[in-house]
Amino acid sequence: MIPAEIDVDRTLPSGGAVKHALESYAEAAVGTDAEITRFHRVFYPVFRLEYEYERSGRLPWGDGTARSVTLLDGLWADNHAALQQYRAGADDLETVSLRAYDFGRDRSGPGRSVLFDFQVPTQRAKRLLPERLGEIAESRAFDDPPSIASSFSERLAETFDLPADLEPDSFGGVVDVTRLYLPFWVCEVYRPDDRDLIGVVRDVEDARGDGESAHDWLSAFLREDKGRLSRFAHTATGRAAPSEPVRDGAGSSDGNDASGDGSTDSPDGSADGPADSSDRVGDGRSVPNPDQGSRSSEPVQPDGAELEARTLVDPSPDRCFGDVGGMVELERTLRRTIVDPVRRPEAFREYGLNPVSGVLLYGPPGCGKTYVAGALAGELDRSFLEVTPADLSSKYMGKPAENVRDVFSIAEANAPCLLFLDEIDAIASAREDRSSTSERGMVNQLLTELEDVSEEVLVLAATNLLEDVDDAIVRTGRFDERIEVPPPDPPARREILEIHLQGRPVCADVDLERVVERTAGYAASDLEYVATDAARRALGDGAEIDTEHLLASVSETDSSVPDWAGSALGTAKTITQPDGVELSARSLMTPSVDRGFDDVGGMDGLKDRLRERVIDPLENAQRYAEYGLGVTTGVVLYGPPGCGKTYVAGALTGELDCSFLEVTPADLTSKWMGKPAQNVSDLFEIARANAPCLVFLDEIDGIAGSRGEREGASQRQMVNQLLTELDGLTDEDVVVVAATNLLEDVDDAILRSGRFDERIEVPPPDAAARREILEVHLRDRPVADGLPWEAVVEYTDGYAASDLALLADNAARAAMRAGDRVRERHLLEAVSETGSSIDG
Repeated sequence: MIPAEIDVDRTLPSGGAVKHALESYAEAAVGTDAEITRFHRVFYPVFRLEYEYERSGRLPWGDGTARSVTLLDGLWADNHAALQQYRAGADDLETVSLRAYDFGRDRSGPGRSVLFDFQVPTQRAKRLLPERLGEIAESRAFDDPPSIASSFSERLAETFDLPADLEPDSFGGVVDVTRLYLPFWVCEVYRPDDRDLIGVVRDVEDARGDGESAHDWLSAFLREDKGRLSRFAHTATGRAAPSEPVRDGAGSSDGNDASGDGSTDSPDGSADGPADSSDRVGDGRSVPNPDQGSRSSEPVQPDGAELEARTLVDPSPDRCFGDVGGMVELERTLRRTIVDPVRRPEAFREYGLNPVSGVLLYGPPGCGKTYVAGALAGELDRSFLEVTPADLSSKYMGKPAENVRDVFSIAEANAPCLLFLDEIDAIASAREDRSSTSERGMVNQLLTELEDVSEEVLVLAATNLLEDVDDAIVRTGRFDERIEVPPPDPPARREILEIHLQGRPVCADVDLERVVERTAGYAASDLEYVATDAARRALGDGAEIDTEHLLASVSETDSSVPDWAGSALGTAKTITQPDGVELSARSLMTPSVDRGFDDVGGMDGLKDRLRERVIDPLENAQRYAEYGLGVTTGVVLYGPPGCGKTYVAGALTGELDCSFLEVTPADLTSKWMGKPAQNVSDLFEIARANAPCLVFLDEIDGIAGSRGEREGASQRQMVNQLLTELDGLTDEDVVVVAATNLLEDVDDAILRSGRFDERIEVPPPDAAARREILEVHLRDRPVADGLPWEAVVEYTDGYAASDLALLADNAARAAMRAGDRVRERHLLEAVSETGSSIDG
């Protein structure tokens, strides 16, 4: 929420006076065609750090304790050095009221005044200088190359304008941290024949100058990315309680506004005007306040709880969204779905919307779910209670349920609180899969607690496998939002690398773009390891970290989530999770299949028919349309089990170069009324969102058997929904392939023309196919040269492809026992031990 008052290092002249001066001198400075298009008062956030140190004694005034001040960039955008010129003014601050300013409360963009948001908590800023000086002192103590330590020390001193007599090991600590704002007038000038000009001034004399300005650093910062003006600005509406103003610094209000002359000037000299009668102010991006005011710095231990609050609760998490590298879309989603409803529950209730009560984060391991949860707690200024399965489990009957009760009791005692349940799939997996009464009791207790949790406790959970979580846990009302935390995208990977390289000696010309390109699909934890390993390599070479050190580390570091959909390198297809869809696209979909018809042993007739009836019409749709022939959108593969229907469907996907969405009856059925039909709807929504796509319905007789034989209304609804979805695919780039062992068990309406135009048998492999399949399964095993295949192929007539795979394994075991290569006798021995699974 925008604070009612802030501290500034100075007040600005009126906007009318500054604009008049700019217009008077604009013709000489930028040409007669120049036009002022935007004019803003911008408040830039700054941390003022006062610290003490022991003088080294090398200078005339001798030894003793001294104090000094430095300024840190509140946006954490590496503008620290440029800010040091404003240090003198930061010693005498003025308190100003923001109530009369236009911060864009009536529109989505910034208003005539822009308040930039602090991007890191105070505690993070307080630690920066001590940590950097400590690293230099430690580096010297361990005899690291002196040239590197010296270079790093000089760079640090230059960035923060440290005193010449301050040695890293003489630093005494930070005495005080104050938040303040530096106000500027920012003017954007349009020029027809050149790029736009962004000028920054603080007084009338700045506006009249035609040379370099001391504030050019801010001009360059905003010109580099014009979106920064909106990205860092408060814009949303909200209400600040007059009796409890949100303050960023010390001091009391003197009733002055930020312009210093009692007015709030717009570009034409008119006043912004006072706030409306409701005294509304913006409440967009928060100003994190880890100091937490009157909140206790120690966790509260509730009576009767055996779990210890002090081991589970962080009363004052010192991170916020500014600490999360990249993940812009994720941050935007979290702000829209969680932060805004929590901050403005009354406004949401006015529209009949309840504040979010639970959020489920899902995605591959190592991609920052726990870190994001902690940042969200810091952003909301709440205690952070983190719980893992180890905190709840116990060998004693009934104890896990008691531990769950204790956790929620601790959360209530430390409210407002964010309760984070890590690895919830291990805490609350499907109850029917549990054999332990104690564990079922734990899940039931968790369900009860989630129903009764107060609004002061926001529950977050995290899982790598969304489908492994109990259905009752994830249903609406307990976890209202499910948000994916995917592997970091390119901008996020760059920011993560920069974060982990910060404070280390890095070459000025390091090419992070090459590293970002090579680390597609890496988790955040992988990138942290890459940075650390590159630092070790550079230390061993006695040099600064350069591009080659980073690339060498990447080449020896594999992604920890290689199988996560969409995480393959470079040209990988991404997976889209449609809004409002509960089925997980990433758990069901493979974005690309690395096999084609050449990988299918034999079955030449089957492959030719699929090419003719499916592939060719899709690749030459216009030609087929000329002859009044449509595209085949549905195919049923039928035949005995184990003969390769699933494998053939995957190969067809590879030939079409599209996504592969595979489901079984277990993915769609549910004990909840209406849920199977909803799952079918979600399935095709995912397919359309990721088109071109091949949907493979395995065991379709288990999904859409004859409706006359089904007694459950929910199952009949599922079949009807499937019929509806199949009818609606005429204009979609979606092909549906179904498989069944018993064609007669599939509902007649599913099979009729227009839904599945082709029914193709996948019989047991013929002689040529059987030989190819055996060769494939023996390819990487020691096989005798010149092995005669005729007898083996003859004796395996009627075997399924899966039977041949088992036969190859049994032959290899026989050869291993004999200490020999795989020979004909081993294969024939395996034939006698391995019967056909489809015979008779």
